[in-house]
Amino acid sequence: MAEILGAATSATKFFFEVNKISIDNWTFKLYYKATTSILLACSVVATSKQFFGSPINCDVRDGGVNQDVLNSYCWMYSHFNIPPEFKGNCAKRSYYSGNLYNTYYQWVSIYLVFQALFFYIPRILWLSMEGGLMKFLVRNARGKIIEDAEEKRDSLLRVFQEHLHNKYTKYAGIFFFCEFLNVVVVMTNMFLTNRFLHYNFLDYGPKIWYYYNLPPEEQREQELNPMCDTFPRLAACDYTRYGPGGGQETKQALCILGLNMINDKIFMVIWVWYVFIFLMGGFRFIYRIFQVSFWRVRYFLIKRKIRRYFRKDENDQHIQYYIQHCSIGDWLVLYQMSRNMNKRFFSDFISVLSKSINSPVDKLCEQISELNHLNKVDQVNAAAKEPTNGTLDLTFIDEDEKDENDEKKLVGPKDVLDIMA
Repeated sequence: MAEILGAATSATKFFFEVNKISIDNWTFKLYYKATTSILLACSVVATSKQFFGSPINCDVRDGGVNQDVLNSYCWMYSHFNIPPEFKGNCAKRSYYSGNLYNTYYQWVSIYLVFQALFFYIPRILWLSMEGGLMKFLVRNARGKIIEDAEEKRDSLLRVFQEHLHNKYTKYAGIFFFCEFLNVVVVMTNMFLTNRFLHYNFLDYGPKIWYYYNLPPEEQREQELNPMCDTFPRLAACDYTRYGPGGGQETKQALCILGLNMINDKIFMVIWVWYVFIFLMGGFRFIYRIFQVSFWRVRYFLIKRKIRRYFRKDENDQHIQYYIQHCSIGDWLVLYQMSRNMNKRFFSDFISVLSKSINSPVDKLCEQISELNHLNKVDQVNAAAKEPTNGTLDLTFIDEDEKDENDEKKLVGPKDVLDIMA
C-alpha cells in the first residue's frame, strides 16, 4: 500500500510540477505531458497479453495443422474477406474490392510511440529557445522567506533593465509559435491516424456515439458496429502448404483477433482526447490574440498574480502605465516570473521597476504642478501691480488660492493617465 501511495505521489508531482520552475502553461502541458503519457500507456496496454491473451487464434476444419505455425502465418497474411452469409459477430461487413489485409493493427503499439514523440517536438523546440532564462531570474526568490530581499531586488532590477527590457519580443514570439505548433501537431496526427486506419478515424467517435444510442433492435438491424468495422475481431486466412502427396493444398482458417478487442477502445479514447486538446489549443490561441491586442487583459493577469499585495495607490498607476507601454516580450517574462516567484517579492519588484522606467508619468505630473505654481505667481504679481490704497486685498488672494486648490483637485496624475489611455 505504501508503494502505491508513493507512486501516486510521484506521479502527482510529475504532472503538476510541484516545487518546479514552470516555463509554459497548463495547455502546453496537456500536449507534451498528458498526451504523451496517454499514448505511451496505450502502447503498453496494446502489447500486454494479460488483457486479451494471444493476439490471434485460428481454427482449421479437420485439423492436421500445427497451431503455432498457423497462428504465425495468419498473423501476417489473414484478410477480412469473410463471406457475407457468415453470421458471426464483429466481422467486417464493408470493404473495397479485392483482398483487404489487416495490416495496420499489427503496428498499433509502434505507431502510438511515434505519435507520442511527435507531440514532444514543440516542447523540445521551446526548451532549446528558452535557454534556462526563467530558472536564472527566479533562482533566489522562490522560497516563502526571502533573505536580503532589497539587495536581491535591486540586483534583479539591474539585470532586467540592462539585459531584458524591450529585448525579448522574439522570446514571446517563439513561445506563441510553439503553442500554435501544438495545434498543428494534433491536427496532423488526426489526419495521419485517419490514413493509418484506412480513413475510419475522423468520424470514428460520432459513429460510435450514434450506434450505441440506438435501441437494441435497430443495432441488430444495422449489423455494422463501427468499432467492428474498423477493428474486426474475426478474420479469414488461406493457409497454403505441401500435402502428404507432395502437392500443394490450401486450408481455410477462421481467426479470432483478440488484440482488436483492446485496439478499438484505445482509439476511441484517443479520438476523444484529440478532440479535447484541439479545442483547448484553439481556446488558447484565441486567448493569446486578446492578450496581445488589449493591454488591459495583460494588466489584469499581472494584477491577479499579486492581488494579495496589490493596493490602489501610486504604485498601481505606475504598474498600469508600464504594462500598457512595455513590449509583449517584457510582459511575458514578467508574467512567467510572477508564476514562479515569491508573490510579495515580485509585487515589490514590479513596483520599483515600473517607477524606475515610467519617467513620462512623473514628468507630466511635475509639469502640471510647475504650471500651477507659475500661474499662482503671475496672479500674485498682477494683483501687486494694481493701484491700491496701500493695503492688500487679502480676501481676493485667498479666493484665488481656493480656486487653484480646486484646480489641483480636478487635475491629477490619474486624470493624466486616463487622457493618455
